[in-house]
Amino acid sequence: MATGSDKTRTAVGPLYGEDLANIHCDGYGFHWSGAADAILEWFTHQGVTRGTVVDLGCGGGQWAQRLTEEGYTACGVDVSPAMIRLAKHNAPRARFLCGSFDRTALPACDAVTSLGEPLNYLDGAAAARRTLRGAYRALRPGGLLVFDLRLPSSSPVPPKDHFKHAADWFCHARIEEDHRKKQLTRFITTFRRMPDGRFRRDEEFHRLKLFSRAEVCRWLRELGFRVQTRQSYGAYQLLDRQSAFFCRKP
Repeated sequence: MATGSDKTRTAVGPLYGEDLANIHCDGYGFHWSGAADAILEWFTHQGVTRGTVVDLGCGGGQWAQRLTEEGYTACGVDVSPAMIRLAKHNAPRARFLCGSFDRTALPACDAVTSLGEPLNYLDGAAAARRTLRGAYRALRPGGLLVFDLRLPSSSPVPPKDHFKHAADWFCHARIEEDHRKKQLTRFITTFRRMPDGRFRRDEEFHRLKLFSRAEVCRWLRELGFRVQTRQSYGAYQLLDRQSAFFCRKP
């Protein structure tokens, strides 16, 4: 595979640069699309059939676009400028904010979503709890919060390699987990075709903090949420060590 210019990130730094952001939008939308129908059905069942939905870790804005198509006002938040640029293109009727969602003031809203483990990317429990407090404050009475997380293992987990490719890109992720530190690391290498036909190589290093289902439920209930956990979004089944949290503010 021919290589053009190379960029390397050897430590935790900017997440989802231009190449990985584009690859993620093109090849990794299965999570939000698998969850979408069940979330919209839950919104309807809970009486939230209109209003503003804030999406934390909005990525390329495909879920925000679906929300606008369903008649909601969508506002996405993401720390990646490259993702925000894609989101503005993919969901032109939505509003987007670039920043870490544990420190971004959220607009008043009727629902908050965070799909695909964005809260695991925050720097520990304090940041996660700060995010949940911000969501609770932003939600109107009766407002809804739905998100999913990667959970820790209680025993050692062997490293795994994940590969995916399309005509214009290739992505490899080496996944390592430290069950004692409750931490998962993804070493990601991408090759993406440039306009001149050559492939550009890039690397990113993602570190996820893992929280137990019990501690997250405790945080939510201390804030005042009513909480239900699930292992699926309707027919879309989550992995064994993932959990979805369906919450309502009284």
